[in-house]
Amino acid sequence: MKKRIIIVGSGFAGYTTAVQLAKATKSRYDIRVIDKKPEFVFTPSLVWFPFGKKKIENSSFDTRPIYEKLGVTFIESIVYGFDLEDQLIYTPDREIEYDYLVIATGSTPKFASIKGLYPNIHTWSVFSGSEHAQITKKAWKEYLKKPGPLVIGTSQWGGYSYVAYEFLFNALYQLHKADLLDKVPIHFITSEPFLGHFGIGGLGEDSDKAMELFKSFNIKVHLNAEIHEVKSTEVILKGGTVLPSSFTMIIPPFNGIDAVKTTRKFGNENGLIRVTDQFYHPNHPNVFVAGGAISVIQKADSKVGIAMPCTHSFSEMTAKAIAQNITAEIEGGIHVASTTEELYSFIRKDLQYLGNIMFREYSNVTEALNFIAKGSQDKWANHSLKDYIESAYSENFMNIKY
Repeated sequence: MKKRIIIVGSGFAGYTTAVQLAKATKSRYDIRVIDKKPEFVFTPSLVWFPFGKKKIENSSFDTRPIYEKLGVTFIESIVYGFDLEDQLIYTPDREIEYDYLVIATGSTPKFASIKGLYPNIHTWSVFSGSEHAQITKKAWKEYLKKPGPLVIGTSQWGGYSYVAYEFLFNALYQLHKADLLDKVPIHFITSEPFLGHFGIGGLGEDSDKAMELFKSFNIKVHLNAEIHEVKSTEVILKGGTVLPSSFTMIIPPFNGIDAVKTTRKFGNENGLIRVTDQFYHPNHPNVFVAGGAISVIQKADSKVGIAMPCTHSFSEMTAKAIAQNITAEIEGGIHVASTTEELYSFIRKDLQYLGNIMFREYSNVTEALNFIAKGSQDKWANHSLKDYIESAYSENFMNIKY
């Protein structure tokens, strides 16, 4: 009887794990993927959507034809719990047995952790799939008609601070085009101890360059910031600072999924899962965890809680390692392992490019905005989605470098 491998989640980590396993094992395993939607959304593109630079239909694709061609079964369903002892997955329709389980669900925004932060009321968002990005697009259009103070940033324990930087520079570019750049106050809030920290301790000399660049745009920077409350016309920081705002976009804290939280002795209090250096659960060696669902030791060099970002290279690396380790476990072969510092190196790989684009030296403001807008979009939003679709059909998928 074929070994049954269940992958929960079909984003960067889940999709990569499924395709990698299917190509390596040639239908020797029963591979199934569970997700509430069959569409793969290339999330790095969503930050561009509110500004009219990308279309949702060009930032997603249906995974089912690819899975079908590779012999992978897709199950469209939610998961509400696990039984790690009896090796069961609970869905609304049935219980699903597994021999090996891969948790590739990523992390989910925890808007409710800060009063008033939930999007589409007082703030706007580019998370939670394309729905929030589409609403934010409408809100941005309305803001340009009636501009005012702008507040963009990352909350305490917000693990994707680089998205706030990308959003900020997109906004600056649009304000520049509308001849509004010098007419509205701009505040950048971050829990980082310095600009360009990104939750990984920084990328070298970027902090000084970033501060110079922010000064050239007259952006008021609030470092080590904690948000107390968000209201319709202001953001209140812990300590009493009040920032007036006509448009607010804040990166929220992130947690694991509820199904992990409600399963006893599975994850931590935030629903993220600690793993060994081979990416399996310490107490359940047939349960693997990929990408943003992993609990990684944080860099302890900040006054305010700051989380490590989960970039797509990090997700893909952990997924490929898991595919190899499961194959080695069943059939024999070489296992692969990674230290925490090696995990950080994959995140730096992604953020180094972004940092070089944003924080290089420019001769003037216009050059900076034009270069940042074009360079970031080319790298994050155009090239990679095409690779994702085509690579699943390629015989060289095992060797593709993202």
